[in-house]
Amino acid sequence: MKDLYNIDDWSDVSYLRLGEILIESGKINLLHLSMVLDIQRFQKMPMGEIFLSMKVVSKKDLRQALLIQQSMQKRRKNA
Repeated sequence: MKDLYNIDDWSDVSYLRLGEILIESGKINLLHLSMVLDIQRFQKMPMGEIFLSMKVVSKKDLRQALLIQQSMQKRRKNA
């Protein structure tokens, strides 16, 4: 399991989607992700908003996961 609040913990990962980051950090499980993906098919809402509305993750955790995702994207562009 990776620490969501330690950016160095993610340095070996080149790309993950939001749900994968939240699973890797232990903030959600596969059932949560599956539920959100089902909801997303019918309601065109961002995944993070659905997680928040379900009260599965906190705003702080969601922001941090998005920062990790951005960091991965920047590393890929600079590689």
